[in-house]
Amino acid sequence: MPIIRRSEQKRQTLEDFYKEFIPKAENVYQDVGTPMLEVLRVLNEMFYETKIYGLTSHASLLLFNNDEEDSDYFIVINACQSNYYNEFRIEYIIPENERPWEGAIIQGVSGTFKEFEKMIIISIYNSGGWKNNFEIENLYQKIK
Repeated sequence: MPIIRRSEQKRQTLEDFYKEFIPKAENVYQDVGTPMLEVLRVLNEMFYETKIYGLTSHASLLLFNNDEEDSDYFIVINACQSNYYNEFRIEYIIPENERPWEGAIIQGVSGTFKEFEKMIIISIYNSGGWKNNFEIENLYQKIK
């Protein structure tokens, strides 16, 4: 199932939003739009049945397990590429029963998209936001 943009931002698709971040000029130092579109493509290909809702905050993509306006996000994704480097960042909220303190998170960074794909699966699984989800469990077992 494709990632669904949350209702409060329905005026534009996630893809259209990130297309606006693709630089128009050739010699621009950073590109956020292109790698974030790649993130969306991978999420759409990886999850056929799982409902994942997305909300944007500046260039960040926040992932939720529902479309309820006052709910908390589970994962934040950022990506950037330039002529000199690629950077894919992810963070997920540690489930309440495992937190050493309120608001504790796990963060990770990768320079390769292949590694980042695994980090997405691990984050979705470990965040606890999609408990008892067969599809996520299978993806997680494949990369363990």
